[in-house]
Amino acid sequence: MATSTPATAPEEAGYRVDDLLVDTGRRRITRDRVEIQLSQLSFDLFVALVRAAPNMLSFDQLMERVWPKLVVSPETVSQRVKLVRDAIGDDPQAPRYIVGVRGRGYRLLAEVSSLPTVAVAVDTPLDAVSPEPDRNSHSAQTHSLRRSFSGHRLGLVAGAVLLGALAWAIEYRSIPRPERAVVVEEPKTIAVLPLVDISPSGGEQYLGDGLAQELSSRLGRIPGLRVASQTSANAYRGRSVDVRAIAGSLGVQHILEGSVRREGGRLRVTAQLTDATTGYRVWSQTYDREWRDLLAIEDDLSRSIIQVLRVVLSQEVANSVRHRPTAHPEAFDLYLSGLAKLQQPADAVQLDAAEGAFQQSLAIDPRFALGYAGLCECYALRYERDPDTQLATRAEQSCNQALALDGSLREVNVALAHLYLVAGRHEQAASIYRNVITRNPADSDAYIGLAESYAGQQRLGEAESAYRRALDAEPDYRNAQTAYGNFLFAQGRATEAIGRFRRVTELAPGSAPAFSNLGAALEMNGDLSGAAGAFEKSLELEPTRSAYSNSGTVYYFLGRFPDAARMFRKASEIAGSDHRVWGNLADALYQIRAEREAATREYRHAIALAESGLAVNPKDAVSLIQLAYYHSRVGDAEQARRYSESARRLGPDIVYIHYYSALIAIQQDDTATAIAELRRAMDLGYPVQLVRAAPEFAALRGDEQFEQLLAAPRTPSG
Repeated sequence: MATSTPATAPEEAGYRVDDLLVDTGRRRITRDRVEIQLSQLSFDLFVALVRAAPNMLSFDQLMERVWPKLVVSPETVSQRVKLVRDAIGDDPQAPRYIVGVRGRGYRLLAEVSSLPTVAVAVDTPLDAVSPEPDRNSHSAQTHSLRRSFSGHRLGLVAGAVLLGALAWAIEYRSIPRPERAVVVEEPKTIAVLPLVDISPSGGEQYLGDGLAQELSSRLGRIPGLRVASQTSANAYRGRSVDVRAIAGSLGVQHILEGSVRREGGRLRVTAQLTDATTGYRVWSQTYDREWRDLLAIEDDLSRSIIQVLRVVLSQEVANSVRHRPTAHPEAFDLYLSGLAKLQQPADAVQLDAAEGAFQQSLAIDPRFALGYAGLCECYALRYERDPDTQLATRAEQSCNQALALDGSLREVNVALAHLYLVAGRHEQAASIYRNVITRNPADSDAYIGLAESYAGQQRLGEAESAYRRALDAEPDYRNAQTAYGNFLFAQGRATEAIGRFRRVTELAPGSAPAFSNLGAALEMNGDLSGAAGAFEKSLELEPTRSAYSNSGTVYYFLGRFPDAARMFRKASEIAGSDHRVWGNLADALYQIRAEREAATREYRHAIALAESGLAVNPKDAVSLIQLAYYHSRVGDAEQARRYSESARRLGPDIVYIHYYSALIAIQQDDTATAIAELRRAMDLGYPVQLVRAAPEFAALRGDEQFEQLLAAPRTPSG
């Protein structure tokens, strides 16, 4: 086993900022001897402003200094400033420390003074440094936090250093201090990058990906250790990026990277841990063993990281970390294979392969809880893509098996929560996510799940707060950006959603769903040409159901109904159980007079699928209103009324409830209701450009109230 030696921080100056002491060597900020907890990015941003004071730093200058070699947006800078303000107690309406210069950047308002340079051992807090030199060592003497500087004899040191240290001591003594100082311990932070496959024959990357994912999950069980999401870490697979830039993007201090080499029955795993603050490697180790020792290698890796980061474990947590999920290395290897496939874009091929790997692992070890958790997640993801009730049943059975075997594992609980979420059992999902967050308050994925659970209950303020907490934990986590963008989009806040989705395309330029989401938001905002370009890029990367469906929608609004029908039919071939693509296909056919009979047939097919989906999630308000619309199209006014009333009870402030209600009213020749519902949809954010482009509203053109509605300026209420 490798051991590490504590490094010594280089000599750096500190700063006084009003009532704050900033130690750049220890990367700490204290007020009245109480440490203020800041992430690495937040600390870097604050120090950049301190060093520039009283001058302003532009958005570009802040991006260059805090996020070197990375592409971030001014919005990311503003979000990070908000986090710093929250941490130091700065009110943006009456700032004491940081003031914004509208549209340009930020500057420090508080008075700044430099503090002299003092050598500080890494393990020594800023306010525990004595100006008295140690007679037996060249390093600084450390003292208990409760001991005062007064009463200590100053040693004879060369003038400048002595006077500097004395000035610091005198100034520091003037700061009021509580009788007992409370120091908040900054959490340890780490990201585990995918281990690179260097096997002679190749084909073992799943092992590097899966081992990194499993190691992240194991470390994530440890209180006081924040682990960056594996999705974010996986974005750096195969990319040559400076480790400090990676750490800055992921908001962590330590990066674990390495390689795997499998040849015959031998396995070599090389790992190294880097402190991104200094750029120094603090630990490295090579494990050259039999392939069947894979589980033991993971155990050793976990223990080494815990020792190096000096994480103190309770006995309960220690037992949890040491717990091996299976005694069968073959089952574990297959599980890692399935896990790595789930980290890829969730297309049908990857999900089928993942399911097969999990099934094989369970054939070897039928009591392997993680194998059942993997199956549960696999079925839940497939249900999201194609809402077949049999998939929901299989997912629940797999989750229940996992819970019965080991209900303490995060993977098991998160898989079950995800299943409840997609099945519309939002209260149960929220309860599980809250428990996960209690164990790990920096779990970005759990905040996303909690936010989606709240959104499903129409607790929109709490949902948005949870999305922001997810981004606070990891500002450049693409899943968090995507989820928040989807939320904004659903609330009719397309302009805000565009910013989120565009950021995702920057973080993941090879992601087809990222461009599909961007296209949908651009379309919702009335930029049809921009939307078409984004959808074309998405289809170029990966022909998915959503890309085909969204392309069809653009063609529909452009009046190219045969092209729209062709795209929707392609989508239906991929997701045959999704009522929405069949309803869209029926809409396109309905606009082609010769295809009205075919349209009616597809509306009836959409009705059957929507009703089947409601058997799983009866509180899906949008599906209920779409079902009402389908019934209105086939002439069943009573069923349309019944489903419409249910939808309006569940989602009175959902933009699409009112949009489809307007379409139903037009179908029933009720112009007054149609205009009233359309006005409400537009108030909630539905864009006037799409109202003008929609063929359904042609019947209202020339109506005075309708024309006034289109001409009226408005700000979305959402």
